[in-house]
Amino acid sequence: MVKWFAAATGLLLLAAGCGHSVKESQSVQGHWSGYNTKNPGAPCTVNITGNQFEYRGADPNQWARGTFVLREDVKPKQMDLTVLEPSNQSNQVLLAIYQLEGGQMTVAMSSVQRPVDFNPKPQIEVYHCKRD
Repeated sequence: MVKWFAAATGLLLLAAGCGHSVKESQSVQGHWSGYNTKNPGAPCTVNITGNQFEYRGADPNQWARGTFVLREDVKPKQMDLTVLEPSNQSNQVLLAIYQLEGGQMTVAMSSVQRPVDFNPKPQIEVYHCKRD
């Protein structure tokens, strides 16, 4: 799941919900384009509206929709994503950390454990996204 969920995706990743300020939630809103560091040649996009995300990978079968909550009161900042669709992935929770710098967002996520840094590991995917 995490491998195809190039999300930030996270991105990543990302917006209005418990645990974050209006400024932070507004800073993640919008359309993001990026890639997974393990496969930089396969682009992905994430559209963030409110507390909902929609992820699209390079392959048309790589997609997901869901909700998320930001936690900016910890370092690194955290994001919890809940996949709602597709139905075979429903209710899967992805634990992530993220950072915003200018118009760029970096998200590290895993379905197993929350990452502690932005280094890719076997069960941790890292995505780099740029605001469109």
